[in-house]
Amino acid sequence: MITLRAPFSFPRLKTRGANAHSVAVPRSHPCERRIHLAQRLASAASAQGAAATVAPSTEAALSTLRRAASQPGSVRPSEVLQALVSVEKSKLKPEEWLETLTTPGSCWRLVYTVPGKDVTAASKKQKGGTGGYFPLAACQKFDPSGFENGVFLGPVGHLTFKGGFQMDGRLLHFDVTTMYLGLGPWRLELPLKKEVPLQQMDTKDFKKLPFFVYAYVGPDIIVARGRSGGVALWVRAEAEWLASSGAMRVYK
Repeated sequence: MITLRAPFSFPRLKTRGANAHSVAVPRSHPCERRIHLAQRLASAASAQGAAATVAPSTEAALSTLRRAASQPGSVRPSEVLQALVSVEKSKLKPEEWLETLTTPGSCWRLVYTVPGKDVTAASKKQKGGTGGYFPLAACQKFDPSGFENGVFLGPVGHLTFKGGFQMDGRLLHFDVTTMYLGLGPWRLELPLKKEVPLQQMDTKDFKKLPFFVYAYVGPDIIVARGRSGGVALWVRAEAEWLASSGAMRVYK
């Protein structure tokens, strides 16, 4: 069954100066308040985790990834790739990773992707590609209602996929049961299949689900490998980016 939801209102956004990408978000917007809360919680989590024992090489790699995530394009792809390989090899313990992923108001912006074959080549110090910064506005979130991941085109539209998820240690399985197509103020809901809680799913079907294997989940960035073998870097999305990309209207 196809459901066409009634138009929803756009938050009033104002550009500052000549920069069309610089957007002021109304202070009263509920999504922004949740995002600010998430940022405060992230700062507290970062302070608490500062004393955790991390190898100097891993900390250096994480620092490189933070720079790459905060200013996409500022770090050379070859350096980003080596940092991703280093973090994966460090085998960090998944301490409170699920809680960090699902912190209220948290949305994770996709910053960098690299194919699995190139990660393998880099780990063996062989020649290969380096991957690259993701060119579109893509974002995902996790909350009690499920997992949703999509691409956003500002006020023009969006395409997202939603379903349930289950995390065990560093492994997170997810299912896609619904697709949403946004065109201007309209949001079209397209059910793809019947939703079955992952905990109740047949073992054979569960093993066929897509998944992420997380190498690092911090208050600011995420590193994970998908079922296809590719590795990606995400950064916690800021309110201004969520507003300009159009994600704020969907991830309320």
